[in-house]
Amino acid sequence: MRRAWIRRIAVPSIVLAVIGASILVGCASPVLIATCSKRLVASQSAPIANAALTEISGIAASRANPGLLWVHNDSGDSARIFGLDGEGITHTTLSLNGASAIDWEDIAVGRGPVASTSYIYAGDIGDNNSVRSEIVIYRVAEPVVDLAGSVSGSLSGVDAIRLRYPDGAHNAESLLVDPATGEIVVITKSMSGGAQNAYRVSGSVTPGVLTTMEYLATITTSPSAFGAITGADISPNGLQLALRTYGGVAVSARPDIGTPLSTFIAGGAKIVACAGPAPSEAQGEAVGFNSNGRGFITVSEGVGAVLHRFVAP
Repeated sequence: MRRAWIRRIAVPSIVLAVIGASILVGCASPVLIATCSKRLVASQSAPIANAALTEISGIAASRANPGLLWVHNDSGDSARIFGLDGEGITHTTLSLNGASAIDWEDIAVGRGPVASTSYIYAGDIGDNNSVRSEIVIYRVAEPVVDLAGSVSGSLSGVDAIRLRYPDGAHNAESLLVDPATGEIVVITKSMSGGAQNAYRVSGSVTPGVLTTMEYLATITTSPSAFGAITGADISPNGLQLALRTYGGVAVSARPDIGTPLSTFIAGGAKIVACAGPAPSEAQGEAVGFNSNGRGFITVSEGVGAVLHRFVAP
């Protein structure tokens, strides 16, 4: 979604008021520990030189290609994804055969129908006017990319996962795939912040068949435009969650892989969360964990955007 440059920064209020050191002892979330202790190491890439990348709206780390990041544009582009390295250099541009692009808003990488195969999930989930009768998430097996060059091509075998909400149309910009269960999660976006809902569908959903999602949880952020949820990601081990708003990034940890996804996302009593950095970005909407789960990357829409990298020491 296009918005004017937001200059003021606020911290998203999905943060616990007090976090004792004892809570973090033994925590399996290096990013959360570094976030809570203000020890994240920040760096950034050079400006992304690819003239086709003008409105990056989603980012996800490849599992099949260490060091590669999958990104896509917001509405107005074709159904394609771009593979960048950590310095923002484009190594591949791939169209998804049979897919369309009404308003792509987020991308995820996770498990899928074939065991030991990682899949790319591209979320055509944007709906600024809340009028769409259905949304679509495109799923395709991850290709192997030669990072020594730069190639263009297309991907076949694309599944179209057709979804609708149980309570009417919503705008959404966040897509998750839970490594623990394979569930696919869409998080709605409210431009006034506050309560925003997460909806789920089983990872074994039948492609091509319109399926009604289930309500999963409500996430409460600051009641302003700076609390609008614009992106999210779960770390590869399923134990860390990053939520992106116009005000910054918040990180939370799952006590164990058996903790229900609804409790994890909503921030239940045993969920530890901390406000992370507020990257200096004109219109930052994307966040994604590194493939090793020890950091995350954010990026803004706009020409010449840079990758902001935050890593636990």
